[in-house]
Amino acid sequence: MTRSIIKIGVDSLAISGIHNILIIGPTNSDKNVDLSTALYDTADILHKLGYKTTIIVENPTALLSSGDFFDRVVVEKVNGENVLNYVNQFRPDAILPTVGDRNALGIVSGLNGKISTTKVLGTSYFAALATFKRELFISKLNQNKLPVINFISSDDEDELYDFIRSIGFPIIARRRFSNRHSSGWTNINNLFELDNFMALEDDKTTKIEIERSIRGFSEYSMTVVRDRFDNAALIGTIEDIEPIGIHHLDSNLVSPALSLNDSKLQKLRNYSIKLARVFDIVGVCTAHFALNHKTGECYLTEFIPRMSEETKFLEYATCYPLATVAVELNLGYQLDKLQLDSGNSFNGAEEPFMDHITSRFPQWNSKEQRYIGPSKTSDSSIIVNGFSIEEVFNKGPLNDKLNDNLTRYEQLHKLDDDQLFEKIIHPTSWMLDVLLEAIRRDFELPVLSEVTGINMPYLVVLKRIMENSAIIRDDAVDEENIERLVEMGVKGVGYSKVLLDRDEIVTKSVVKSKKSISVASENFENRNYFVTSGISNDIEMTDRKKIVVRSPIITSKKNIMVRQFVLLQLVKSINQNGLEAVIVGREPWSTPLEIRDIAYEIADPHMELRHLNLIPNESVFKIIDFSETLSAEDVENNEVFQISSKKIKSLDVKGETTMRIIVVSDGDNFTIPSIIFRKSINDKSYEISSFNNFLTQPEKNEILEIVKQELSDNNQINVFNFELVKSNGHWLVTLISEGMNGDIIRHELASSVHVIDTLVKMILGNKFKIGMDIDEIFYNDDDEYLVTINDKKFETFDFKETQTLLNEEIKDY
Repeated sequence: MTRSIIKIGVDSLAISGIHNILIIGPTNSDKNVDLSTALYDTADILHKLGYKTTIIVENPTALLSSGDFFDRVVVEKVNGENVLNYVNQFRPDAILPTVGDRNALGIVSGLNGKISTTKVLGTSYFAALATFKRELFISKLNQNKLPVINFISSDDEDELYDFIRSIGFPIIARRRFSNRHSSGWTNINNLFELDNFMALEDDKTTKIEIERSIRGFSEYSMTVVRDRFDNAALIGTIEDIEPIGIHHLDSNLVSPALSLNDSKLQKLRNYSIKLARVFDIVGVCTAHFALNHKTGECYLTEFIPRMSEETKFLEYATCYPLATVAVELNLGYQLDKLQLDSGNSFNGAEEPFMDHITSRFPQWNSKEQRYIGPSKTSDSSIIVNGFSIEEVFNKGPLNDKLNDNLTRYEQLHKLDDDQLFEKIIHPTSWMLDVLLEAIRRDFELPVLSEVTGINMPYLVVLKRIMENSAIIRDDAVDEENIERLVEMGVKGVGYSKVLLDRDEIVTKSVVKSKKSISVASENFENRNYFVTSGISNDIEMTDRKKIVVRSPIITSKKNIMVRQFVLLQLVKSINQNGLEAVIVGREPWSTPLEIRDIAYEIADPHMELRHLNLIPNESVFKIIDFSETLSAEDVENNEVFQISSKKIKSLDVKGETTMRIIVVSDGDNFTIPSIIFRKSINDKSYEISSFNNFLTQPEKNEILEIVKQELSDNNQINVFNFELVKSNGHWLVTLISEGMNGDIIRHELASSVHVIDTLVKMILGNKFKIGMDIDEIFYNDDDEYLVTINDKKFETFDFKETQTLLNEEIKDY
């Protein structure tokens, strides 16, 4: 374990004079789902430490329930103009841009000299600007003798060609547009390819960026934290299994970086800390490196001085509370004197040392091969844990249940050697399967490493997996090899046969704690586990009654956000009602910090936990399942409650005026706590939440009769979603579903009745009052209403403003 050197005798308290903080939130994009937990933890700790906070955000439903912690939520386009307007009007003491997306740094880089005494926390103007202007990044690194690749950005063709002649081919090139966005990098190997790239038409404001190609180098990222007293620590390392030339998020990622020996690790660590010091970053900073293991060449390729997808991944991998630590460092706290909440202390200077491997594997919606390169093509990812690379490979990219590897094997098996080698030269989303087939045909590992740029240790791992797969296919599993197979995570995987689980076999499926030395302290309880192979179980549960929540792998970004929100509300409600939550997921859930000591989280990709008998049946009150389809065993089990959305009725009727209604039923009575109204007028659409308060009495009566009729034969506890369309002056049902659908976040945030907590209470046996009047059924006491225009622009109105909108813009609704 590495300990950072701490400077003694300096004040560890926060920066004085900061009371009100403006947080620049993420833009309205599915890409920012990964920031939701970090944003929640940030808002939570600021609230507990007594700061007044405001967030400017485009879509308030992206806040999970962290909106409860903010003193003000400004729903506006997240841009420099609106941030500056807020600063000029309300004069916050500080701006926090490090939990927003890249756009937040762009805004900060343009505020220099415009915001008077308002401080910028976490990053400097120059650092923010250097994330967009590569020439500044390179110049600063050269001044401070940090290794960086020569680069040019110009619209002068002669200047570009002169630069290329000075460095030679191969190169990479991209276009940088005036709005700070850029095209993906293009690999260029000769003058012909360069001429074709330059021949593409550009507008006058576009610049061409060119640098030497380092394709084939190994890629690593290092995340460090640093305080204002220049104390720093390395929190985690990530290695891309595929080399540079493959987009970071299309590569298979491993943490910790296993192919670095100690001297190389320390070199990259020192560079990362020096980088944070050079740009005066206080908080979190992720540095990306290109490393050539043969020549020893090493270059810094980029840095990210904010929370990001990498920090989310590392926070899960290490259990280090990175978002909470980062914001406290932003506020001026000393690294070894932090607070996890308003009381517990935490030494953030002790660098985590993982006793396990955490890997992130990209996923593509299409089963067909996709060529991969500098531009991102994957649609999502999954995360798995294990004690060996073989185990995480078998749980992740070589898991037939996830990736249909058997079909891939059958297709690749038909190729001749030349065709297969073509797949190796031009990598696709099937890269590991292609390499397995090449190894099966006795392609030499050093040749494969030279051609693909993949380090030898991973190819050796693939060879071992190939040998084990042959054992399974040949039905040669016996007492001599079964233990080794289980250790490599092949139990229950797709095309393998069900392996024996005899009493005399020592290694078997167990539940182990995901520990990381330095964060396994008394003040930081860790209930994070994963199912793996071993001798004994680490998990020890209390005797409290439990609700087990089972979650499948979810790849849609929208559905991931829904799951994060529902899980968070479920765990809170289960705890508040006196029970414990056990979250069992095929992939892990990145839990907010406040949840980690009130819920058990178990990553179980093959759903083996139910057969390990670690949770006594008598202690399980209910099982809540997010799966779209239940097993036959679960369908017959009255203790299993399916919470995912299931369609009950559907009619193909369109209309300009619609409503989406959520109904909570205890099996006998129900409430309608939230209604979303929608009106389309020509090419414009409006949506208004909490529309209960604008319904006329006749409309309430009509809707109530519709719901009563549709649920007359249903005596189940559940949430029901109705979609209604107005036709000839009356409301018609077009869709009914039960369970949680994509509207639950908006319903929950808009309704004064907490839908998920109400549902948990119903599951526990509570009942609605018998004989509720119509106003009680539709009760909603919201005084602010979320209005969405054209499904993109979000605004919050009070009752009078909403009524004016209805009367003047949305007439005859």
